[in-house]
This record gives sequence, structure tokens and C-alpha cells, in this order.
Amino acid sequence: MSDRHQDLIRDVPLLARLAEEELRALASNGHVHDYTNGVAIFHEGDPGDALHIVIEGGVRIVVASPKGEEATVALLGPGECVGELALLDGKPRSASAIASGNTKTLVVRRDDFTRWLSERPKAGFALLETLSLRVRRTDEALADFAFLDLPQRLAKRLLDVASVQQDGSELAGFQIRITQAELASMLGVSRESVNKQLNRFARDGWITLSRGAVTLDDAEALRIFG
Repeated sequence: MSDRHQDLIRDVPLLARLAEEELRALASNGHVHDYTNGVAIFHEGDPGDALHIVIEGGVRIVVASPKGEEATVALLGPGECVGELALLDGKPRSASAIASGNTKTLVVRRDDFTRWLSERPKAGFALLETLSLRVRRTDEALADFAFLDLPQRLAKRLLDVASVQQDGSELAGFQIRITQAELASMLGVSRESVNKQLNRFARDGWITLSRGAVTLDDAEALRIFG
């Protein structure tokens, strides 16, 4: 595993407090998997048998309604992990994970992780920290839905997605790789509603629209608005 990959793993809240030796021991149990854009890493209802740590690209977390409609509840980037609940209970996946762009993850199987954790019980506190961060993220999303209108939520979501994809780049002039349908799924509204508001942002000079992408021309205006 490259030093860059190990650095990303170290930044994951689940692993950030581990000593170097513990980190290497866990990393030695992992395997790197590649996924092309739109490919399912796992589906809702699949066995919860592994943790995925995003090394490159991104992962959309998607839930489905009984009618088959989908909503994107989170977009994860490098250094974030998905599937940590499976490490605790081994139950079926509560959501689907879809590669957003060409994506690379480090996969650690549950059996390997629990064996590693049983030898290092203090590492359990890091797992609790990760779960608390996920709860905070859910609380924030619920607050946004309750108190912000669609234009504000859209502005905030554009910045959130950019922060996942930017990889150190400046936000001004940064091009987000995302479709209007994906934005609508994240916000729980129709594509038409998102399209209408994006065009308003474009007329104000805040963004530029192109096929499958949104360029942030005035990120500060979006930040103040959202």
C-alpha cells in the first residue's frame, strides 16, 4: 500500500487515533478494489461483511422507498469510510453505496477487523467517534430540511459536494462532477425544481452549467446565501 493511501486511512476518524503499528496491522488486512462510475459497491440488503475506506473518487449512499424511488443521503470522499455499522452487528446493509466517478476503496472484511479489534480494545473508542460523527451529520441534514428552503439547501449542497471532490483545489472556478438528477436525489425534490434554481444561480453569475457538471464561479456568494 502506498504512503498516500496509508495517510488517507490515518485521517479516517475510525482510525485517526491509532498508533502507527496498529494502523499498519489493520492496513495489512485490507485489499484495494476499483469501481467505475455508477457501479454499486454494495446494495441495500446485502450482507454487512466489510468496511470500505474511500481512497480515490467518491461514494453515494442511497436509500430506496417501498415504491422504488431513490434518495441520496450522503456523498463521501477520500478519507471517509462506509459500512462501519456492519463492523458492529454484521446485519444486512441499510443503504446502497454507488461509486461516484472512478473510485478506489480499501476493503477490510468484518472477520479481519473484529480479530484485529479484539487484540486492541482501546481502538473501540475510535469506532464510537466515527459513529457519533455520522449521527451529527444526520442531525445537520434534518435541521437543513426543517429550516432551510430549497435554494439555500441547494447552495449548501453544491459547496458540500465541491468540498468532497476538490482534492485541495480552490473552490472558485472549480467544476463539480454531478448531474441535476443526483442533486435532486440528494435534496429529495424533483429534477425540474433543481434545474429551475440552478438556472437562477447561473443568471446571478454564481455558477456555470454544463452537461453532468456545475462550475462554481462565485463560491462565496453561495456560502453566504446558504
